[in-house]
Amino acid sequence: MARTLTFAAARGLARSRLNCACSLTHIRSLTSATNENNINQHYDVIIAGGGAVGSVLARLLLNDNDKSLLSHRHRRPLKVALLEQRSSPPSLENIANSSSKNDKQTPNARAYALSPTSLSYLGPSVLQRLQQTNRLGIYDSMQIWEHDGPAQLHFAGEDLNEAVNSGRLVDLHGLIERNNDTEQHQKQQQSNRRPWLGSVVEDAPLVSAVWDELRNDERIDLIDNVQITSISAPSQNTMGNVEPPPPVEIFTLAADGANSFVRRTLGHSFPMITHSYDRKAVTCTVELDVRKGDMAKTAFQRFLPHGPIALLPVWNSLNNDDAPIYANVVWSTTPSEANHLLSLSGTEFITTLNHHLCQGPNVNPPLLGNNNRGMPHIPIIGTIAKEMDSLLRTANTALTMGTWTESPSRNYFRMPPASARVVGPIMGFDLKLSHVQQGYTAPRVALVGDAAHTVHPMAGQGLNLGMGDVYSLSELIKEAVDSGMDVAGTGLFLDRYNQERMVKGLGTVGGVHGLHELFRCSGSNSSSGGIMNVNALNYGGNASGVESVVGLGRSLGMNVVNGLGPLRRAFAEAAAGAAFSR
Repeated sequence: MARTLTFAAARGLARSRLNCACSLTHIRSLTSATNENNINQHYDVIIAGGGAVGSVLARLLLNDNDKSLLSHRHRRPLKVALLEQRSSPPSLENIANSSSKNDKQTPNARAYALSPTSLSYLGPSVLQRLQQTNRLGIYDSMQIWEHDGPAQLHFAGEDLNEAVNSGRLVDLHGLIERNNDTEQHQKQQQSNRRPWLGSVVEDAPLVSAVWDELRNDERIDLIDNVQITSISAPSQNTMGNVEPPPPVEIFTLAADGANSFVRRTLGHSFPMITHSYDRKAVTCTVELDVRKGDMAKTAFQRFLPHGPIALLPVWNSLNNDDAPIYANVVWSTTPSEANHLLSLSGTEFITTLNHHLCQGPNVNPPLLGNNNRGMPHIPIIGTIAKEMDSLLRTANTALTMGTWTESPSRNYFRMPPASARVVGPIMGFDLKLSHVQQGYTAPRVALVGDAAHTVHPMAGQGLNLGMGDVYSLSELIKEAVDSGMDVAGTGLFLDRYNQERMVKGLGTVGGVHGLHELFRCSGSNSSSGGIMNVNALNYGGNASGVESVVGLGRSLGMNVVNGLGPLRRAFAEAAAGAAFSR
C-alpha cells in the first residue's frame, strides 16, 4: 500500500521550510527498520535522485576527509536522505560476480568519460573497488583529427605531469594506492606512473560502488522506489518555535536529471535557456577486430561533416588473454542519418562505422573550390589567389608533419582499431543545450548536474560538469555547518554556489557550443558528406568559400595547439579539471 512521507526540517520551526510530499511504494532505511511511527523525521538535506550525481553528492556531504574550517571531529553530523525512484542498485560484487560467471556479458553503452578530478570525487575506496573489479576503461592518450584536413591533436598523460607534481591535479595512482603502499614505495613508483587523462565508467557499476559505501554510513537513509508528487512551502499558521534551532534546516538538492521533477515543479524559480542542436547521438558497444590493433589506452575521436565519432576504451577481461576486446562508440550526426544508422543491421552498422572512423587525415580542400568558384576574373589577381590558396594548404600540411616527434605518446597518426561486431543494443538520443537562466538555487532548493544544465557530448563534459556542481555545493554546506550557519537560509552560501557554478556552467556550455559550431563549418559540402554516401568523405567536396576558410583556420588552430607544448598542456589540464596555477 502506498504511503505518504513528509520531510520537514524540524516540526514547528519559526523559519521558512520546505515540505516534500512523497508517495512511497516502498520505504527502506539501511541503518534501521522503518515503521509507521518514525516515517516523519528530521533531515538536514534531502537529495532527489540516487543516480551518479546524487549518490556522489551524498558521499561528499558525508566525507570527513576534507579541509573545511573546522576539524570533522567538531562538526555536527548531517542527517541525509537519498531518494531514488527506481529500486536500489545491486552491490558491485554482485555485478562483478555476474560478469565472471557469464563470459558473454559485455560492457554497457551507458557510460561516462570522467576526468581525473571527477574520478577523485568518488574517493579512494570506490576507485579501488572499481579497479579491482575491472570496471575502469582507463585512457592515458587521446587522438583527435578531422576528415577535411591534416590537423591532429594528440594529448598524452605526460601533458598532466606538471599539474600533478605541483599538486594542482590529483594523483590518481597515489589516491588509489594510498592504503596499500608505503610512502617510500609510492615515491619510488612515481616516475614510472603515467597520469590518466580519464576513464570510461559504466553507469551501473559506478552507482553501485557509491551506494555500497553509503550503505555503511548511519548518517544517511537510502530510500528507493519513491516518487515525489509535490513540493510546497508550509503555511504560516503551522509555524512555531523550537529551542535551540538547528544550524541547518531542510535543504532539497535536485539531482534528478535533465527532466528534473523538482525543477519543473518550481519552474518559476528556474527558467531555462534551451537550444536544439538538430543532432542525434547513436551509441553502442562494439567488439574490436584484434587482428587490426587494440585501444592501447587511447580515446579516438574523428570529426565528420555532421558531427564526431568517438571510440572509447572500456573494461575488458583480466583473466583471459584470448577474451574479446570491447570499446564504446558515440556517434553524433543529424537526426535523419542517426535514424538511418539505427535502422541498419549489426553487420551494416559495423561496415559504416569502420568506413567513416578508420580513415586518416586528409588534405585541406581548395579555398576557392575545385571549379575555381569565386575566382576573380582579373587574371593576375586570380593567379595570386590560387598561389596563396596552395601556399596556405601546403603550410598547414607541413605544420602537421612538424608536430610529429619520436615520442611514442606523440608520434605520427595512429589508425584506430577496426570493429568486428556490435554487442548489445544500438541506442539513440537527441542532443540539446540547456542551462538555468538565472541561477542554480531557490529558497531551500539547489540544482546539480543535468537538472541544471545539459551539453553536447563531443567534449565529454556532461557528468564532469555535474561533478563540479556537487563538489562545490558539498563544500559550501559543510563550511556552513562548521560556521554554525544555515546554508539553505543564508544567502551568503547560496550566492557563492550560484556565482561559482554559473560562471563555470555557462563557460563550459558556451565553449562546447562554440566547438560544435566551429566543426560544423566543414571544408566539404555537408550535403555530400553524409554517412548515407559512403564515398563522400574521401575528399573535401564542394564547400562554400566561407566554410573553406573557416575550416582551414580551424585546422591551423589545431596544429598550433598540438605543436605548442604549453598551450596543449593548458588544454589538457583544463579538461582534466586541474586548478589554475597562481
